[in-house]
Amino acid sequence: MAQVRFWQPTDLPWLLEMAARTDWEILSPTDRAVARPEVVRANSHRNLLATLASPGGTAIVTEDGGRPVGFLLIGIRPDDRTGEPQGYMADIYLMPEYRGRGLAKQMHELGEQYLRWLGIRQVTNWVHATNPLGQKASHARGFRVWGVMMEKLLTG
Repeated sequence: MAQVRFWQPTDLPWLLEMAARTDWEILSPTDRAVARPEVVRANSHRNLLATLASPGGTAIVTEDGGRPVGFLLIGIRPDDRTGEPQGYMADIYLMPEYRGRGLAKQMHELGEQYLRWLGIRQVTNWVHATNPLGQKASHARGFRVWGVMMEKLLTG
C-alpha cells in the first residue's frame, strides 16, 4: 500500500531522475522539438538540489513497498509583492500507475501541513500551460490563477 512521507537522502537519485523526467514531459511538443535533453536534465537537477538545500526546502515522497513512486518538491521564497515568506510547490510527479488514487492530494495536504507548521500562510505553484490536468488539480485544491507567464520568439 502506498504511503506519503518526507524525503530521505536515499531518495535523492530517484528524485533527480524523476525531476528530469517531469521537466521533459511538461514541455510542449514545440519546445521539445528544440530543447536539448541534457540542458533540461541539468536545469531540473540544479532546481531540485537548490530547493532541497534552501532553508525550509523539502520534498514529500509517495512510496510503495519501500520504493518511491511520486514526489512533491516544496521551497520557501519571498512573495514578490510583500516580501513575506511563502511556500512554493515547485514540482509534482506520480508514476502513471499510481495516478487517480488521491496520492497527489495526500502529498499536497502533507506539504500544506508542513508549511503551516513553519508559519507560512501562502503557497503558490506553477503549472505549465500545456498541462490541463495539473491546472484542474490545482483549482480543485484551492489554487487560483494570479498571473500568466507568456513568451515571444524574437525574429530577424
